[in-house]
Amino acid sequence: MRVIDIEVINQGMRNETQFVLQCEEIFHDKIGAAAATILASKEEKPFVCLTGPSGSGKTTTAMRLKAYLENLGVSVRLLSMDNFFTPLAERSSDIEDWEDPRCVNADLLIESIEQLAEGKEVRLPVYDFKKGDIGGYTTMQGDKNAIIIAEGIHMLNPLIFDRVRDRANGVYVAPRTRIITADDKIIRPEQLRVARRLIRDYNTRGHSLRDTVERARSVDRGELNYIMPNKPNASIHIDSFHDYEPCILARYLREIPQFNEELDDAFVAEHGLTDLVRVVKNITPLRTDYVPLDSIVREFVGGSKFEY
Repeated sequence: MRVIDIEVINQGMRNETQFVLQCEEIFHDKIGAAAATILASKEEKPFVCLTGPSGSGKTTTAMRLKAYLENLGVSVRLLSMDNFFTPLAERSSDIEDWEDPRCVNADLLIESIEQLAEGKEVRLPVYDFKKGDIGGYTTMQGDKNAIIIAEGIHMLNPLIFDRVRDRANGVYVAPRTRIITADDKIIRPEQLRVARRLIRDYNTRGHSLRDTVERARSVDRGELNYIMPNKPNASIHIDSFHDYEPCILARYLREIPQFNEELDDAFVAEHGLTDLVRVVKNITPLRTDYVPLDSIVREFVGGSKFEY
């Protein structure tokens, strides 16, 4: 677990543009290292199962990895596990939430991966989360020489991963850096992920800040039960934290009109977010426009070149 002092972040903010670009270059190198490992075992392991908890940046990481490999001339097919959720009407009555891996149509997901690897054209579902049903289909042409990347929260779960284990590299993505505040408090990675989701869910899903915080308990429970136990299945680990990130998250959170009203002292204390909110309120907000369009940060604050 990496640790960074908040004073190091403050020092970096003395030159915002350079700070951002240095952090992005570090993450680019992480993508490059992951790509090198994947390429080294391509013949034996043409599949990549990429996972991480909610708010980890796994979707952007998968897209960045795809782009990096394609720039090297490698054929890549990318699938999102989210499109393979079973319709709500077809789920077992004992499945309580989306974090349960039994929500995924694992048979269809594995079949699609296999057919793409065989070079076949595959009809893929597109899931409609508002309706809780399959909203349509799209086609993807397979390639026998391609690397097949499948990303989603359950890709390392034995219900899925065991069926391709001997042909797949497991990749685990999550912020793994702790921030030490000026008064020696610790901002943990899971708190940072809450900050990411607060902005994303407010802007793109219509959730209030309180809704996101309250739902975090269910998300955390699903992570502990279904995601964390399967980390050992990953041979590649990517820390998705960017050192300038607290500054830009602070900027966007403080610009939300209901920020102070909804995240009052009593509410954040009840949910263990006092130290995080104190940092958000006091750290220098990042104003630079030089955040790359393919940055993981943009998955949460907006303006990404990728479609999610």
